[in-house]
Amino acid sequence: MSEILHRMDRAKMTGLHRRLAWSAGLGIFLDGYDLVIIGAALIQIVPQWHLTPLQTGLIGGAALQGSFVGALLGGYIADRWGRKVIYLLDLATFFVAALLCSISWSFLPLYVFRLLLGIGIGADYPLSATYMAEFMPANRRGRVITWTFGLWPAGAIVAGFTGYALLRFVGADAWRWMLALGALPALFVLYLRRNLPESPRWYLRRNDPQAAGEVLKRVVPELTQPEIDAMIEAQRAVIVRPKVSPLALFSPRFLRSTLFVCVPWFLMDLAGYYFVIYKPQLLSHLGYKTHESQLLWSAIINFVYPFGFIPLAYTVDKIGRIGPQILGFVFCALAIVVVVFAGDTHPVIVCLGLLLNTIFISFGPGSTTYILPAEVYPTDVRATGHGFATAVSRAGAVFSGSLCPSLAAWLGTSFLLWFLAGTYLAGAITTWIFRVQTTSKPLIEDELAAALPESALQMGNIMPLEAVE
Repeated sequence: MSEILHRMDRAKMTGLHRRLAWSAGLGIFLDGYDLVIIGAALIQIVPQWHLTPLQTGLIGGAALQGSFVGALLGGYIADRWGRKVIYLLDLATFFVAALLCSISWSFLPLYVFRLLLGIGIGADYPLSATYMAEFMPANRRGRVITWTFGLWPAGAIVAGFTGYALLRFVGADAWRWMLALGALPALFVLYLRRNLPESPRWYLRRNDPQAAGEVLKRVVPELTQPEIDAMIEAQRAVIVRPKVSPLALFSPRFLRSTLFVCVPWFLMDLAGYYFVIYKPQLLSHLGYKTHESQLLWSAIINFVYPFGFIPLAYTVDKIGRIGPQILGFVFCALAIVVVVFAGDTHPVIVCLGLLLNTIFISFGPGSTTYILPAEVYPTDVRATGHGFATAVSRAGAVFSGSLCPSLAAWLGTSFLLWFLAGTYLAGAITTWIFRVQTTSKPLIEDELAAALPESALQMGNIMPLEAVE
């Protein structure tokens, strides 16, 4: 194993690690804010513009549609030209699009600007996860990525209370302020990311150990220059294997891994994003009749996200990713069944069911599906693989955000909720079928993985690098 990467996997947490985590997490915060705030904004937009259920769904799902494109492009660009190339551009895209959304004058411009905003969000997902996975020590990787992704619910919570306050005190143009305020945190994230280093793993795959050593000096500051020089010289003697093609995601070696990270995430987003975007509208059918009560209780429900991801952050590197993902899916399904039986006659029980759904999605698949794609692929296709998994998940989210309102209008809210509960249960089953263990293992390094016999990595089963040596 490369001594440079060995030192990175066993490094102590430093200020650079924390800055990387915050710069990634705040990008995820913007995603949480934006995808929740549109539900609050639609409360005013729908009657002002007389939108049909189909138009409402298209606006609600536009950012998710853009995310599909952004994830595919962002992941490929990051593997091809480096992680830094797009890490600032995606946030700049988000910033401009958020401002444009706030000055929209009709359905079509708002839809187009939301698509553009989604492209920025989608590109940031594989970038942030790949950065975290490639820099963090192996035994802290799951915890740090979970804490990082925990800023998504923080964005959702802020969006809920912001939407409630603006709707109550600003008036007819409150929705414009809701959308514009998303641009402010983007400026701070751009500042944090202004001079982050490129990934040493990416440098090594481009046969540039000198650049990798320079980054290692920042990651492990206690190393002396002679030690770093010795590592660089040792690395120069390593024969760099041919690069892994993006098509390897679908080869026998990684097919199981690809199914493992794509199918459950698709199912999670298909079910979960209906509750993320349309919780106020759902509550209107379940006993909460005023706009203020719908937004207030939506914000309260979002407020329990930390009760899920905080316990996961402290345990994920010990208990793993698979158990929490399966447990989360199962209990989310049960929580939605509770909501169905409560109907519109027991609003307190409805809220209890949605609270439990929020906690278990946060403890399980809402967090673990983001971690796993960054751990199951080699460096050459790590961002591409995460981008592909993100895009597949966004296909589920697009269906949820764009078509679920029409499905509820045609077949009824109860039918839709039964369908979503079944989707959660399918997520648990597919997680078990395709499971791949990655907990606390070093990431696959291409120059070693490419030299292994096919049976060693067959169907995505990852061997520790120590076993290769």
